[in-house]
This record gives sequence, structure tokens and C-alpha cells, in this order.
Amino acid sequence: MFAQLSMPLAIVPEFVHNHLGWFAFGAIVLIGLVLFGMQDLLRFSWGRVWAISGVCFDESIRRRVLWITPLAILGVIVVSQLQKPFDELDAIRQTIKFCLFTTGLVVVITTIILACTNLPREIENRVIYTVVTKPTTRLEIVLGKVVGFARVSATILLIMGLFTVVYLRIRAWGMEREIAQRLENKQVPEASRATLAHYRDAGLLQSKALTDASLMQMYGKLPDEQGRRWMIGEGEGDFVVPFVIPDGAMGGTPGSQTDPPGAAGALLAIHIGYEQGSTAAEKKAETPTTTTAGPTTEPWPFMVPWIVPPEERGKTKKSERPTLAVVILNENFNTIGSAVAVTGGGISDKKEIPLGDPTGKNRVLAFIPPDVAGQMSLHKRVWVQVLCATPNTRLFVEKHPMIMQTPGNGGQPLTVEPLKEGEVDQTLVMFRGRSGSVGNQLRGDPDLSKAPVAIYSFRKASVSAADGTKVPFQFRIGIERSGDYDETNDSPTEMTVLVRNAKTGQTSTPQRITPESGRPVFFDVASETVAGGDFDVQLQNMTRGHYAGLRSGSLSLVGGRQMFELNLFKSLLILWLMSVLVTAVAIFTSTFLSWPIAVVLTLVILLGHWGVNQISDSLGSEMGNQVATDLFGAGSGQAAKAKVVSSGVNALATALKAFATILPDIGQYPATEDIERGITIPAAKLQSAAMVTFGFGIPLVVLAYVLLRNKEVAP
Repeated sequence: MFAQLSMPLAIVPEFVHNHLGWFAFGAIVLIGLVLFGMQDLLRFSWGRVWAISGVCFDESIRRRVLWITPLAILGVIVVSQLQKPFDELDAIRQTIKFCLFTTGLVVVITTIILACTNLPREIENRVIYTVVTKPTTRLEIVLGKVVGFARVSATILLIMGLFTVVYLRIRAWGMEREIAQRLENKQVPEASRATLAHYRDAGLLQSKALTDASLMQMYGKLPDEQGRRWMIGEGEGDFVVPFVIPDGAMGGTPGSQTDPPGAAGALLAIHIGYEQGSTAAEKKAETPTTTTAGPTTEPWPFMVPWIVPPEERGKTKKSERPTLAVVILNENFNTIGSAVAVTGGGISDKKEIPLGDPTGKNRVLAFIPPDVAGQMSLHKRVWVQVLCATPNTRLFVEKHPMIMQTPGNGGQPLTVEPLKEGEVDQTLVMFRGRSGSVGNQLRGDPDLSKAPVAIYSFRKASVSAADGTKVPFQFRIGIERSGDYDETNDSPTEMTVLVRNAKTGQTSTPQRITPESGRPVFFDVASETVAGGDFDVQLQNMTRGHYAGLRSGSLSLVGGRQMFELNLFKSLLILWLMSVLVTAVAIFTSTFLSWPIAVVLTLVILLGHWGVNQISDSLGSEMGNQVATDLFGAGSGQAAKAKVVSSGVNALATALKAFATILPDIGQYPATEDIERGITIPAAKLQSAAMVTFGFGIPLVVLAYVLLRNKEVAP
């Protein structure tokens, strides 16, 4: 039965599957209003709807629902005073979060209780008998109740919004005055002076538009004039190259036992060069056949604790011949498998691939084994990851670092090229640092010629100078320390910043900043260096033993600003739209259920889509196999039973995911995430919230009308 269920779901056209909710929306509204309710629709009156909503509103006020707001306000004040923030801005952000979370909680709980209990109570008390005998339609009754409880929600939001504004303004005023006094009396650490000065000048209640970089790359050193792009070496970095795998590129037919995809494996041709450091004494002892390029007198040593033993750190070693590790990743950057070396004797089983040509002109071959190639055939896109842990070595690639050769259909070899970098004639290569707990690690070194560099590329950014000459940036990172860090020397992390205009080539004056872990730091650059919106921000860490954890959103361009009250209004509007959806769901469930069950079903409908999203990674095609293996064990000899269980579980997972598409997504109501970060809420988020509210609310109101119309509620 489950297998029969999964087949129709599998053959549903992709467009229909992706827009199933909108098809259901149109069908419900059309059938409910035209087929069943045309007569009531022709008699529809907004005046009667408003009158019914007024009755619901007055009744809710008489039930003293507004008395919950003083309790919520008292709770916010107590919790905000007990918090332990990093600094003044963090205190304001946490207070905003407490206020909005409490406001949303009060509105949702109040709305569910009022809307779920109203109609069943009126039917039980026979109050609705009087209403339905009047010249009101049941469509007006349902819609009037939705509007009435939406008015109650708006009243609660108005009270909590006024409290939020007044309370935050008082807290921010007191903190800003204290910051100004501390700065005037020079009672702040030098590392925090610039940040606190920004708080004093710009205010703590910020609503600014932030523009993130289009791309963040981490290089061993800056790309040179020859177009060489350098990878961070010694296991502290890597680069990945994306490939789109065409259908049939791996040969064979999916599911075939005689000629499975990838049976012949695949081949990678890599063009990669390197540079190694060595001392003058070592160069005299080297044989003429040694291939070493780079500095002739000064070494390039930097030792990584987990690569070099402690007793060997600081000692200069003779350069080794570099080797690569090539790993295949799927779309989510999870490992599929590794490539092996191809030597003069053929394919080896070694995963260390030696390099011989420092110029990178001669290709290096790496073989992708059949089992790995077969797994690649299951993915539309894969990433080829290149790593190198050889000491004193930096690798570089040029425009086109690699291609892939696959068996192809019918045994005809197929050359697969990686994706291009936009309109530029070069391969898209993503250079990364070693992953840490707070992002990609950027190692610190006082000698900037040896320190890696992070480049944030901004393209078509909207630039607006605050005073006509300066453009502000916000920078927030996490800081980690290595085993070489001297705990007795608690020096701050220092970084250098330089901005280069991508069109004019003009660069800003390098400036030093002292970021603190988890706290934003602000700096300004001349407006001419970012003119046109196409520019690169170069960052280097100058403190040895410190690792700056960088993410793609760690650096942002600060754009325009707006009043905090306007941003708060947008956040409250999102909460109100969510309350309207909650009202529609609650009214719908209460038309055919008693109020306790209606409350439960309302919560299930509201949380269903979110719950499926939380477990969506587990609802893949491998879930059935995993359950069958757990039940029967591998090689148990019960293949028939295992197949039935596997197909049944997969069918249930497919049905669950399909059912979730017709449930509202409460994740489209991000009322707190932007405003607590001091970011202006974009109009697109208001639009998304409105689409969910009316896209699901209107059909539910129509369904509630149809159910109530066919329900006997009066003699």
C-alpha cells in the first residue's frame, strides 16, 4: 500500500508540487464562495462584519484579557535587569528580544484561547441563535469574528509597543550618558574606545541597513600580477572547485547491476604550482635536481601546533616535496570520498598526491575510484577540495586549475569543466581557511608578508557617506587562541584593514583595528575608495597566536539609517499578521471541534510545517534503508521484509513532506532577528509574512464558512 502511495506522489509534476499550496488556495476559494456561497456573497456587507467584530472586541475586553499585559511588562523588566550582557549594545539587543518575544507570546496565546473558545461557547450558550436569525450571513459571522480578534491583537500590540519604546529609550539614554562620561574621563580600555565612541555618537537604538559582501575569500597572500591565486598552506586552508555533473557523465545506468555508474572511475587533471621557503645554508646543500622556488635567503617558516611537534617548533627544516590531498564533497560540503595518486606505474592506492612542477604548467593526475564516482553520479553538483599540509609550502592556481574526465555514455570519454566565475574567463575557486568554532580561521603574524589575507568583495553595493567623506563599516568576529599563545601576555588582537576600489584601483590608507570577540567594531574609509559600489576589503591579523574567526557576514557596509520606532512598527506588524493567521486557524478548527481539541489542532497546524523543516534532513531517501537496517540488521537474510519496511518508511516520509507544503510556514514571521541586530527590516519580509497570512488565512476562513453554513446551530 505504501509503495502504491509513493508512486502518485513521485509522478506529480515538479511545478504542481512546488505550487501545491496555491492550487489548493484557488480551489478552496473558488468552490467555497462560488459554488456554496454565491448567495451570501451577493448579500455581503462590511458594516455587519464590523458590527460583529465590535461585539467580539467588547466581549474580549470584558473578559479582562488586557490584564495580562501588565504582568508581561513586569516580567520583561525583571528579566532585563537580571541579564549579563557583553556591553551596552548587547544589553539593548537582549532587552529588545525579551520585549518582542513576550509580546508575541502574549498575542498568540491570547488569540488561540479567545478564538478557539468563542464559537463553541456561543453555540453551547445558544447566543448564536439570536445572531443567525438576523439578516446576517454566516460568512459575515466568520469574517466578523476574525476581524474582532485581530482588533484585540492590535490593541495588545499597541500597549506592548508603547511600553517597548518608552522602556528602551530610557535604558538607552542612561547607558549613552554613562558611556559619554567614561570616554570623557578616559576610563575605557584603548581597544574599546572606538566602539564606545560609535555608541555615543550613533546611539544604542540603531536601525541601519547593512550590506554584506558578495564573496569572502581567504588567501595565503594577495593574488599577484600574474593572476596567481594563493592557498593558505600547512593544513590551515584549502580551496574548492565546483563541478556540475551532467546526466550520464559517469556512464552506466542508475540502478543497473551489470554496469553501474562510475564503474570506470573518473580522472582529474590539476594544474597547481607551489612556493617553498628555505635558508641560504640549506640551498647550498641542495642537489641540482631539487625543484624549489621562492625566497632565496629568508625562510618562510610558520609552525602549526597540530602539525609540528612542540620540540621542533621554531627550527627551520629543509623543504619537503609537497603533496596534495583531493577530496570530493557533495552539495552540502559533506565528504563523498577521496581521489588517489596516478604515478608512472599506474593508479596507486595512496591518497597523498605528489607535486613535481613548481610552476604549475605540468598537470598532476588524480584518480577518482569507482565507488566514489558512483556516489558522485547521485548529485547534480560536487565540489573538489584540495588540501596541502606540507611545511613551508604555499600553493597557487591560475585561471583554469583543473578539469575532470569521466567515462560518459557508451564508453565515450566526456570532459567536464568546472563552473566559471561569473563573466570572468576563469574557474570559480573558493579559497577558505581552516574551520574553527567561530568561523574560518585567519592566523595572526606580525610580518604581514607571511600572514594570510581575507578579502571581502562587494559588488554593486549601495554606498551612502554619512558626512559626505566617510563610509562606515561594521566588523564582528570571534577570536580563538592557539597553543603558542602566551596567557601571561593578554594583548588585544590587532588587525589591519585596507580597501581597494575594483574599478579605479584606488586604495585607502591602511588602518589598524582592535576587534573583541563577539562585539562589533566600527571603522570608516574614504568615500572615493568605495565609489561605484565595487570594491574589496583586505583584512590581515597581526597578532601571533590569535586566530580571527571570519564568516561571510562578519563584515558589513553600513548604509542608510531610520528611526527605531519605524523599525519597531514593522516588527509589530509582522506579529500582527501572524496573529491574524492564528485567528483564522483557530476559527476554522472551532467550527467542527470542541474548544480543547481545537486548541491542540490549531497548534499542530501552525507548527506542522516548522516541525517537518526541522527533521527534513532525516526524511531523505536513505531513511527507509536506515530503519530497515536497524530493525533487521545488515545481511540478516530477510531482504523481502526489509524492502517492504524501507519502501513504506520512504512513502510515509514523502507523504509527510507533501502534507507540510499545504501548511503555513511560521518561519516567514521573523519579527525579532533583524531589529535586535539593529538592522532595518526590509519590505520583502513584510511581503513574505503577508503572503503566508492571506495565502493560508483566506482559504481557512472560506472553509470555516462552509462548515458553519452546513452546521445546524439553531432550531
